[in-house]
Amino acid sequence: MNITHQHRAPAFTLMETLLAVALIGMLISIFLTVFVPARGMVQKALTKQESDRVISILRAELNTLRESERSKDNKGSSPGRYTCPFDKGFYWILASSKPATSVVVFSYRADTKAAVRADGSYPPIPITESRPGNDTQLVSMACTMDNPIHKKDIPHAVGPVFLVKFTQIEPDNTGVYRLAKSPGLISKASSPQKYFSDAGARNPWGGAIFFRADFYLMVPPNPERYKNRPWSRVGRPIFSTNMSIRR
Repeated sequence: MNITHQHRAPAFTLMETLLAVALIGMLISIFLTVFVPARGMVQKALTKQESDRVISILRAELNTLRESERSKDNKGSSPGRYTCPFDKGFYWILASSKPATSVVVFSYRADTKAAVRADGSYPPIPITESRPGNDTQLVSMACTMDNPIHKKDIPHAVGPVFLVKFTQIEPDNTGVYRLAKSPGLISKASSPQKYFSDAGARNPWGGAIFFRADFYLMVPPNPERYKNRPWSRVGRPIFSTNMSIRR
C-alpha cells in the first residue's frame, strides 16, 4: 500500500498577515509624522534664505548711487541725479505705480573681460553661451525695469527674476499706519524737497518713508510683456516685507 505524504508550503496565517499590515501602517505613520514635516521645514528654511537674499540685494542697491542714474522725471535734487539714497528710494516708489517701470531684482553672469559700462557694471554673457569661470562673475542687480543699461540684461538672468511693487505705509487720521491706496503713491509730495517740507515736519519719524515691498516672480523674464500690464494682471506676490527710506 502506497502512502502519499502531502507537504504544504509554509504560509502566513490570517493573524500574522494582519499583524504585518498593522506594522507597515505604523511605520508609514511614523515616517509621515517625522520626515514630511522635516522636509517642509527644510523647504521653508530655503525659501526664507532666498527671500532674505533678495531683500538684502534690494536694500544694498537702494543705498548705492550710480553715476548714470537719473530720476525718471528729471526733477531730482541736482539736475536729475540722485544726491542721496532718499532721492533714489523716493523715485523708485513713484516708478512702482506700473509694472513696466517698477523695480526688478535678478542675477546674471557678467563678462569681466568686456569694457565696464557707464554705471560701473559689466555686460552679461548670453544665457545660451558657455564660458570658463575665470572670465565670468555672478552679479546681483536691482534696478527699474526700464533702466536703459540693464533692461537688456534681464532676459539673460541666472535663476529667478523678481518684480517688486512698492506701496507706501502712511498714517491715517487716527495716527494708525496703513497701506496707501495705490502703489507708487507718496502722500502729499511730488519731490523729496516737498516731502520734507510738508510731510516731514509733522512726521514723528522725521525724514523717512515707510513702504511695503511685494515680490512677484517674473515668468518669463521678458520686460516687453509688462509694457501695458497693470498690477492686477501680474498675479500674487510670493513674499513681502516692510522697509523704510531715511535721509
